[in-house]
Amino acid sequence: MRRYQVLAALGVALWGWALWGSVVRTPVVQADETDEASIQADKARRARVFAKVGTTEITVGDLEDMINQRSPYARKRFEDPEVVKQFADDQVRSELLFAGAEKLGFAEDPQVEAFLGRTILQAFMREEIENAEPPDAISEARVRAYYDEHPDEFRRPEMRRASHILVATRPEALEVLAEVDKGTLTFGAIAKQRSLDKETRLRGGDLLYFTRDGITVGSSEDAGVDPKLVEEAFSLTTKGDVSQKPIRLGDDQWSVVRLSAVRPARIDSFEDAQTAIRRRLWREGRQGAVDALVLKLREEVVPEIYPERMKAIVLDAPTGPIEHPNQ
Repeated sequence: MRRYQVLAALGVALWGWALWGSVVRTPVVQADETDEASIQADKARRARVFAKVGTTEITVGDLEDMINQRSPYARKRFEDPEVVKQFADDQVRSELLFAGAEKLGFAEDPQVEAFLGRTILQAFMREEIENAEPPDAISEARVRAYYDEHPDEFRRPEMRRASHILVATRPEALEVLAEVDKGTLTFGAIAKQRSLDKETRLRGGDLLYFTRDGITVGSSEDAGVDPKLVEEAFSLTTKGDVSQKPIRLGDDQWSVVRLSAVRPARIDSFEDAQTAIRRRLWREGRQGAVDALVLKLREEVVPEIYPERMKAIVLDAPTGPIEHPNQ
């Protein structure tokens, strides 16, 4: 039964019957009560062909297995012979549709094959990996040890977010201060019009969040904020404050700074952090299990790999504009 095999791979659970419209309710038999005759009789019962669709046979055992894999609550419905009859008819209909799709070549369609491949892989991973230690089973001692060994992950330093407008001369900076004070345009709008800082101008002069060391959040340490801008931002106290005088950054570089936001220093307690730590340790354990499984399979299957042949790969030229992922 082709469709049953596919559904089994997808984890579809169903139940069974013997003849059209009549349910076979096989009593539970203890192992010590069985004999060869009853075993053979049961095999013959399950092997009876309920329907043939082309070359595909649907047996009583096929239907029985599909239904018996359902939950007890779902199986309760099948005590009604009409429900069983409808279910069995649905399987015939599905086989007919499957045959029609196969006739048109869908069984060999790359997208179908890819879908089935992903489904089989997911079922395999669930069987091999999902039984790993759940997050709640990770001991408090392990969680505590991680918390104590990684203090920087749970301590956030004070941060500021600021914007600035870069100009070439002090008189220009004084003009910017006057324009900001006038309030006709927002600080961001003025930055977009006048700032010479190409990196921040399009976002209204925004320098993003940064620490007292000038490190921008989410960037490498060598991509920070000018120390003089940092000093000015940390000297301001209230969101919306603007520097009282131009800040000289160097030759032909003057700036006006506006404080956008303040994030005070924070330390996450063990109680606040333990849930996230458990999830992290669980993910690491799961990834370790996956790596071990792949290593085991690599030793069993021993794949043949020819890395030098990757040079023959030809990539299609891009057809549209290329944008940076952070834009």
